[in-house]
Amino acid sequence: MIVTLLPLFSLLLSCFIMMLGFGLIGLLLPVRMGIEGMSTDTIGMVLSMYAVGMLFGGLYSRVLIIRAGHIRMFAAVAALAAISILACGLSTNPWLWGAMRMLMGFCIACAFAAIDSWLSESATAKTRGRILAANQIVIMGAFFIGQFLLNLDSPSAQTLFIVAGMLLSLALIPIVMSRKSGPAVADIRSMSMLALFRLSPLGVVACFFCGLLYSGLLNMLPLFANSHGLSGFDLSLFMASAIFGAFILQIPVGFLSDHFDRRTVLFGLLLITITACLLVPVLSGLDSLYPLMLAIAITTGIIACIYPMSISETFDKVLQNDMVAAMGGLIAVYSLGSIIGPYAASLAMKKFGNDALFQFLAVLEVLLVIFVVYRMKVRHALPVEAQEKFVMQGMTGTSSTEIDPRFEYHAPEQPLSHEASIAVKVAQNNPAAAVRMAMALAESAPEEAAQLAVALTKVEKVDIARLYAAITSAAPELSLDIAEALAAVSPEHTDELVTWLARERPEQLSEILVAIAEAVPEHSLDIFGSAAESFAESYADEAPELLLDMAETYASHLSEGLEDMRPVDRAATHPEHLAADLYNRLVEIMPEHAADLAYKVAQAMPEAATEVAAAYVHSLIEEREQNAAVVEDDGMIGTQAPQLETDTHNEAHQEADERVADAFSDYISHSSESMPDQTIDVAAMMVESRPDLASDVIEQLQAVEGFEERLTSDIDDRPQASIFPDYVPDSEKTGHS
Repeated sequence: MIVTLLPLFSLLLSCFIMMLGFGLIGLLLPVRMGIEGMSTDTIGMVLSMYAVGMLFGGLYSRVLIIRAGHIRMFAAVAALAAISILACGLSTNPWLWGAMRMLMGFCIACAFAAIDSWLSESATAKTRGRILAANQIVIMGAFFIGQFLLNLDSPSAQTLFIVAGMLLSLALIPIVMSRKSGPAVADIRSMSMLALFRLSPLGVVACFFCGLLYSGLLNMLPLFANSHGLSGFDLSLFMASAIFGAFILQIPVGFLSDHFDRRTVLFGLLLITITACLLVPVLSGLDSLYPLMLAIAITTGIIACIYPMSISETFDKVLQNDMVAAMGGLIAVYSLGSIIGPYAASLAMKKFGNDALFQFLAVLEVLLVIFVVYRMKVRHALPVEAQEKFVMQGMTGTSSTEIDPRFEYHAPEQPLSHEASIAVKVAQNNPAAAVRMAMALAESAPEEAAQLAVALTKVEKVDIARLYAAITSAAPELSLDIAEALAAVSPEHTDELVTWLARERPEQLSEILVAIAEAVPEHSLDIFGSAAESFAESYADEAPELLLDMAETYASHLSEGLEDMRPVDRAATHPEHLAADLYNRLVEIMPEHAADLAYKVAQAMPEAATEVAAAYVHSLIEEREQNAAVVEDDGMIGTQAPQLETDTHNEAHQEADERVADAFSDYISHSSESMPDQTIDVAAMMVESRPDLASDVIEQLQAVEGFEERLTSDIDDRPQASIFPDYVPDSEKTGHS
C-alpha cells in the first residue's frame, strides 16, 4: 500500500490541505451568516450556490484542463477559491457571498477533476481500488479536521477567512513543485437524465433525493445546532460527528449492499434514518450531547450512503461502455438535488422552526421509501452475485470517474522509445527498412516490439502481415501480444493478418484468433469467418477437422468471455445470436459436416444450444428441399406416367424426410448425453419446426433417463402452453389405445 501511494504523496497532500480549507469555510459561512442575523431562507439560498458552481465545474473542467493543462488549471482554481474565501471576509453582503459560494463550488469541481486525472495516470488495474480508497480517506479526514479549525478564533472576526484562504493557497505548493506532468485528458460524454431514468428509475430518483437530503442536512445543520446553544468546540464536535458518520457507515452499508438485495437494504436503512430524524429534536432537548451526536451520525451516515448505492443500482442496468457517461448523468442529477436541498430546508425551518429540518428530511425519506417499495413490486431484483459493487464516495459531491475500479481500465499510452521513433520516421519513405528495424528491435528489446508494431500500423505504406511476420520471426514468443496489439489499433486491416496466418501459420491460428477476439470483440466473428474461409481454401484436405477444432476453441472462448461479463453486458451481446451466426458462417464452408459443427458449437456454448439446433434444423430443411428440387431437375419428374410420377415424387420426399428424422434422432441422442439440461428445449424447437416428426422425437426422448421428470418440471416453469401438446406421460395413459 505504501509503495503504491508514495509516488502520489504530493497530490494527496494538496488534496488534504485544500479540503481542510473547504471544511473550515463550509462550517464558518452558515455560522457567520447566523451571527449577522440573515434570514434562514437567505442562508439557504447562499449555501445552495455551492452546488450550482459544482454543476458548472463538472461540465467545463475538462475543457479548461485541455486548454491550460493540469498544473495551470489547478493553480488557477486554487487561487480563485482563495480569493472567493477572502472576499467573503471583506463584506457580509448576501449577494456577494452567494456569488463567491458558487465560485467555490466551481473551483473545487475543477480541482478534483485535475487530481482524479493525475491519480488515474498513476493507477493500474490492480491499484485503482486502493488509490480511490486512499483519496476518499484523505478527503473525509481533512473535512473532519477542518471542523475543529473553527476554534482558532471567533467566527465574527476575519481571522478564519484568512486562515481558509491561506490553506487554499498552500494547497498549490505540493502540486506546483511536483515533478509530475499532467496526463492526457479523454473526452467524456454524459448520458441524459431521461435515458438514465428509463434504464434505472430507482437509481436516478435515489440519487436526486440524496442530493436533496445530504446538502440540506449538512448545510443547515450548523443553524440547528446554534439554535440549541451549541457553539465553539461543541459545535465542531457536533459537526465532526456528522462527517464521521458519513464516512464510517459506508463500510457496513457497503458490506450489506454487496451481500444482500440492495433495494431491501435501502428500504431498511431509510426506515432507520426516518426514526433517527424523528428522535433528533427530542434528544436535542436533553442535556447530554452524545446521544444527539450518535443520532446525527446515523442520520448523516445513512443519507451519505444513498449516493453510492444509487450509483451501484444504476450501474446494474448500464452497459460497461456506458458507465462513465452514466456517472456523468448521475452527478448532474445529484447536483440538481443539492441545489434545491438547502433552500427547501431553509424554507421549512423559517416557517416551522429550526427543528423542522429533521421533519423535512423525514418527509423526503418517506417519499423515497414509497418509491423503493413501488420499484420492488414492478421489477424483480437481480441475483446478489450479479449486483454491481458498492464503492465509497466522499464529501465533494463529485465522483472519481477516472479511478473507479468498476470502470473499464485503459492503460495510459507510453511514449515511443528513441529507436521506435526513428523506425516510424523511416517508414514514411522506406517501409521495408522500417520493418527490418522492427525485427532488430524485437531481438534486442522485445518489450518494445508491440508498441513499435502499433505505431508502424499507422503508417499507410506498411504491410501489416509482413510486419507481423518480421517481428514474430525475430521474437516468436510475442506472437499473441503482437496480434492482439495490431488488431486493437487497426481492426480494419486485421483481415490481411488472419488471411496470412491461415496460409502461413495454421498451427497458431486458433490461439491467435482468440487473442484477436479479446482485442476487438465487436469484429471477432467477421475475422473468424474470414480466417476459416482462407484456411479452407489453403488446406482443402485437412480443413474439416482443423476447422471443427477452431470452431470449438473460438466458441469456448466466447462462452468463457460471457461468464466473466456483467449480466447487463452479457444480455446485450445476445450469445445465442453469436453462436447461431458462428454456425451459419462455418456451415457454408463445410456443409457436409453440419451435424459435427452444431455439436461442437452447442457443447462449447450450452446457453445457446437451442439457437444452434435451430440453425442446424434450418440447414437440414433447406437440404431436404434442395434434394427434392434436384430430383425434379434431373428429369425424373415430368417425363413419366402421372401415377409413376407421383410415386417418384413421394419417394424422393420420403427419403428426404427419413434423413431429417434420422438427423433429429442423432442430435437428440447426442444432446441428451453431452447437454442434458438443454435437451428438452432442443427437442421442443425441433417439434415446432417439424410437427409431423413429433412422435419420433418423443419416442427418442422417452429413452432418455429421467425425461418425464425433467419434462414435467419444464412444463411447470412454462405456464403458457405445453411444450409437446400431444405428449402424455406413460404414467397417465389409462384407457388409451
